[in-house]
Amino acid sequence: MSSKTIQIIGSLNIDLITRTPRHPNPGETLTATSFTYGPGGKGANQAVACARLSRAKNQQQQHAPSTSSPPNSNSNSNITIKMTGAVGSDFFGTYLLDSLKSNSVDITSITQTPDTKTGTAVIIVEESSGENRILITPGANGSVSPESIRPSLKSLPDLIILQLEIPLPTVISIIELAKDKGVDALLNPAPAVPNLPRDVYKGLKHLIMNESEAAILSSSLSNEAPASDEKRELGKGDGVRATDPNDKMQDLCTRFHTLGVTN
Repeated sequence: MSSKTIQIIGSLNIDLITRTPRHPNPGETLTATSFTYGPGGKGANQAVACARLSRAKNQQQQHAPSTSSPPNSNSNSNITIKMTGAVGSDFFGTYLLDSLKSNSVDITSITQTPDTKTGTAVIIVEESSGENRILITPGANGSVSPESIRPSLKSLPDLIILQLEIPLPTVISIIELAKDKGVDALLNPAPAVPNLPRDVYKGLKHLIMNESEAAILSSSLSNEAPASDEKRELGKGDGVRATDPNDKMQDLCTRFHTLGVTN
């Protein structure tokens, strides 16, 4: 079987997590229960998930685990997971790169920017309710531009995975490039933004989102007639048909398919 490549283009953050009995009031100082930090960012999280899933599948096909490979090795898999993005030339940047390497992710197309800090997410978790408050500083993620990404795409992957934690013009540019080159693209529109250009949907292979993200994206389509009112039946094999005008989520799925999304 020929080797396949999945390239994730997106954010790399350090999560700074504080747990506290309750959220402090303005001007109030509280003693927290605990503090931890760890690798994060939607892009990096997806890269690690892809690497672990491909490794698990590979191990299931083996009769016995190899004793010659490190525990995190993915060298026997026929799938290469490649992460593309940017971190700072700081402790957190090195920490993130080491974390990805330990999960068998190819980091050769991650840039370390000397003048920008690694992106961070400050997360305050209220233990009594489980609710959290998150402050994201993009840092080096904001430097990810179409020009900085294109060199990593000279050798085209089999699938490109994108999110919305890097500049939107970069995401749109990469999606258009993928369509032009015939490469499947998967978009996880998180954090969701209203008024995502309709051209993004046309020819997009995969659109994966939760209910709240679907609601935000569909808000920009409010001036269109609902797909269920258009009496339009989608092509065979897409698995979604607008047969019940009272089914909101069914209608949302149908509308995205109508705009050109395959899956």
